[in-house]
Amino acid sequence: MKKKEFATIAEKNRTAMNIIGEIERLDTFILLGHQDPDIDCIASLAAVGLLLRRADRDAVIYLPGPVNERFNYLLAICKYNGVILLYGGDGIPTYLDRADPGTKGLFLLDTPKPEMLSWNKPIEEMFKDPAVRKIEIDHHVQTDAVYAGDQGFCLVTEASSTCELIGYLAIKMTEKRKWGKKNDAFIQNISLAILTGIVGESSMGKYLKNRKERWYYDLFSNSFDRYLEERTQQSVKKIAAGDAFDVVQSLSVQDKKCFDRVMGAKIEAGPLFYVGMDEAESKELFGIYGNDRIVMVTKIVTDTLAESSGKLGLVAYYDTSKPDGLIQFRLRRGSKYTALDLRTVLKKLNLDSGGGHPGAIGFRVSPGEVADFGRFLAKLAEDLGVLVQEAQ
Repeated sequence: MKKKEFATIAEKNRTAMNIIGEIERLDTFILLGHQDPDIDCIASLAAVGLLLRRADRDAVIYLPGPVNERFNYLLAICKYNGVILLYGGDGIPTYLDRADPGTKGLFLLDTPKPEMLSWNKPIEEMFKDPAVRKIEIDHHVQTDAVYAGDQGFCLVTEASSTCELIGYLAIKMTEKRKWGKKNDAFIQNISLAILTGIVGESSMGKYLKNRKERWYYDLFSNSFDRYLEERTQQSVKKIAAGDAFDVVQSLSVQDKKCFDRVMGAKIEAGPLFYVGMDEAESKELFGIYGNDRIVMVTKIVTDTLAESSGKLGLVAYYDTSKPDGLIQFRLRRGSKYTALDLRTVLKKLNLDSGGGHPGAIGFRVSPGEVADFGRFLAKLAEDLGVLVQEAQ
């Protein structure tokens, strides 16, 4: 069933209360994100894990492998607070494997559709078990996005980020005050995780679209600031001081080398600045820098191209890390350009495998559909130029 926004605030509130009821009823939860997790995904996993620990529940985060070192501080916070980290082919903890399925739940976070979930075989079997509650929180509601969670337990609607929706859930949990001795959901670490996701997805607030999204950003920024004196980490201080974008986007030496190489192929085509890496170039880059770094750097490059153009930025590459080898596209608007809703691009250009938000979308194309990569990109640039002109 395709994802859609809530019809009413009451429906959204009911869903949140349903989820809170399951948190109170169940003992243990496994938290899943999507393949190649980005900052919003990692932050969502951390935020929900910390919320569950705040409610005295067991939380297990599953990750396909090590994440970019830039985000390890979130996982370290989770580990310190008793969240279990499960990697790759690790088996499910014995106590959880033997537990009654009716006492376990899955959180499915920031993932447009089920086939994009990252899991191992035991967790996949758990997902198929109807006795295991599937709770979904996600902000992707366009094109081919479909539900993976149980009906009535999917907190899915448009937002700046999945972390914004987790923040909404945290507010509802605080209002209900079902915390035992702990009455405040907005402790420092939860606020930090939620704020990190919002910052990472919106480029330090530049792509927040409306008053609601800015309210959530301000709320968690202020909440985090109240607890700042308890910590001494320099990167954490920068976030509270308003430099979170610099923290999230700061580049290591290898990141910078990768960034410079990708940016070196920039092509300016009217309102669109873009980079296209053909199959050979993509394979070489994946071999040198690895999948996590390529995913992270291409997102930053897309943002940079969009701001440089003032209109649109695009990056395209062959995902040689996977057997299907789809061509991946990231398209972003400049922060001051709002005339074109990028979600309409997918429909107008007959792109049926993708989704996103008014200011940023991603889509995929099979290599079999692209006879000449350079010509395909040139035609795409031409079509986008027309859409920009029509939107004026």
